Amino acid sequence: MESSAATPISTSRVALPFLIVGTAAVIFGGLFSAATARSATYHSAWLVAYLVLVVGVAQVALGLGEWWLASRPLRFSFIWGQVVLFALGNAGVILGSLSGSTFWVDVGSAFLLVAIGSFGWAVRSPRPRGWALWAFWALIGFLLASVVVGVYFAHVGAP
Repeated sequence: MESSAATPISTSRVALPFLIVGTAAVIFGGLFSAATARSATYHSAWLVAYLVLVVGVAQVALGLGEWWLASRPLRFSFIWGQVVLFALGNAGVILGSLSGSTFWVDVGSAFLLVAIGSFGWAVRSPRPRGWALWAFWALIGFLLASVVVGVYFAHVGAP
């Protein structure tokens, strides 16, 4: 049975898009690192770290956390909205950081703030999961703080 935008999907399928995109980002980051290892630059090293840690690991952790903790079924449109917002946000941050454009960093960061906030909203009344809930909220807090710090460094220059 196909889900429509108005039909909730089971929580067991919530994490799949995040797992696919996040795993692809980790693999691409590793391949890019291998390809540029002999002539690595600050920008190539930053891109690899960003792809692996934010686009990859953090996205997988957010998707799995949302799946594990959400007490209500999440709509297909909501999940794909998160995927798209997170992708657009990361694309903006990467484009802006590599081109030196604070405009694109700001736009990407705004998308990321909304995307990260949506993960918190999805788990606003979570299933009781103990340490997993604390870890999920810690990740959200860390990512939100990282966006603010990243915007600051984009505007004043990295140390």
